[in-house]
Amino acid sequence: MRVGIIHTRGSACQCGEPIRRGLEALGHESLLVNSGDVELHVPEMARVCDIVFDHTDTYRGRGRFRSLVRSLLEAHGLPVAGPDARACALADDKAAAKMRLAASGIPVPPGFVVTSAGETLPGWLAPPLILKPVYEHMSRGLALVRDKAEASERLSELLSRLGEPVLAEMFIPGREFAVSVVDGPRGPEVLPPLEWLAGGEGILTEEFKSRNVLPGRRDAARARLEPEELRELEALAVAAFGALGLRDYARFDVRRSPGGTFFFMEANVTPSMEPEEALALSARWAGMDFPSLLDRILSAALRRAPAPRGATREMTVGLPAGPARLRLPAGVHVPPPSTLELARLLDVRPGEGVLDLGCGSGVLALAAAMQGAGRVVAVDVDPAALDAATENAALNGLSDRVEIRAGSWYEALAGDERFDVIVATPPQTPGQRPFGPRYGGADGTQHLLAVIDGALGRLDPERGRLWVAAISIANVSRALERLRERFETVEIVGQTQRPFTAREYDEMDEGLFPYLQALNRQGISEFHQISGEEYAFRNLFIRASGVKSP
Repeated sequence: MRVGIIHTRGSACQCGEPIRRGLEALGHESLLVNSGDVELHVPEMARVCDIVFDHTDTYRGRGRFRSLVRSLLEAHGLPVAGPDARACALADDKAAAKMRLAASGIPVPPGFVVTSAGETLPGWLAPPLILKPVYEHMSRGLALVRDKAEASERLSELLSRLGEPVLAEMFIPGREFAVSVVDGPRGPEVLPPLEWLAGGEGILTEEFKSRNVLPGRRDAARARLEPEELRELEALAVAAFGALGLRDYARFDVRRSPGGTFFFMEANVTPSMEPEEALALSARWAGMDFPSLLDRILSAALRRAPAPRGATREMTVGLPAGPARLRLPAGVHVPPPSTLELARLLDVRPGEGVLDLGCGSGVLALAAAMQGAGRVVAVDVDPAALDAATENAALNGLSDRVEIRAGSWYEALAGDERFDVIVATPPQTPGQRPFGPRYGGADGTQHLLAVIDGALGRLDPERGRLWVAAISIANVSRALERLRERFETVEIVGQTQRPFTAREYDEMDEGLFPYLQALNRQGISEFHQISGEEYAFRNLFIRASGVKSP
């Protein structure tokens, strides 16, 4: 498996390299990307990575923007280990996260958000106070102030320097813990908590967190808590994990007041992953070495996305002129039996020109070339399909006769290009609204009619033939009527049956199968029940020839 790792070059958090080594120990490849360059690399990551560890510290120089990196990854369809972008943005907003935790019954220090210099703190918020910028982490800007004058001065300085709200909250004296939570097969599991032994007031400053840590550190130890105290802390941590919508792994910074209350200070959705930092140490106390911790996190994340994205499938398909080898990267579907049946029926003659519209993996283009076509143009709009068709033509030694072009239907053609054969299997699933690549318009004929209408100006007037695969779940009567308006001869050369279930279509778009049932009752869509929850529609293989004059 190939795993993307996003880190922030120059950050005090040096997680990238330890994660890379841990993944290597598990037998995985990795791609290390600086968060500042992520826009340049995310297309490559989407092609080759199965999942991503996003350990962005800052983006565009600010901690407040780091959830945008996760949004970008999600927009490209990349599975990410850890919470989604929305939960990250919530956890990184200290004020909003405190409100969510408090509303869930989890103790948080009383505080007040200051947005402008000179703003008066409420009377109930008396020094000593902790001041911390709302959107920063790694203790950047953290300050302990002991009187109102110092608070006013530091608030003005932080607001001016960082340009973001500052959270002023009651200082909680007492012990401080790092409480790590990792998802497991039975849900969130709290690892043995770590207690910080920082000395003095026990404040974990930016300087403290930026130090290089060697094995055997003495400023941290496994927390010693009474069994009932540990149970309370674990229950609160699991509740906080759920309240913030977290998943896979996270760490909470918690203080226990002299009176015995566990106050949750903040959540960290990208906790330090160095082997001597809190998460790794807690995992070690739970019996996991660092690679095992990474494997646990990956397993939790991949349960949501079990299919490896970067995997390339290889297969051999039987075509009329012989076998063809195919390589199918993630996102390019395996040619269905209906496409292979259409390849078997094609009547391509030696030397003819063929246009394959919506070529996908290129299997119909390969079939035409193997039957002797002198020139084949294969068109698609999906970059993954275009890359696959290009590779498959080369794999079968047909690059000299198969030309791959990017475009929508006939838009990829130049001038007055004409062909002897046009072949197409356009998307034809009806729907109330667009829902994915199989959407074919309200009655399923939107793309099919575009193929039929455009063929007139692209087929040789005398020899030209249009081959299409139509499905009866769409409005085949309308398509046949249009074909007969455009061509002298229209033949249904073959038919096959395609079983399906209601669930298959409802998973494409909620409520899609009831919509198809309504079309079926109106006589627009045609399918029948086989037994129980299984239904079937027909694949129709249609050949049209004799182009009519406009």
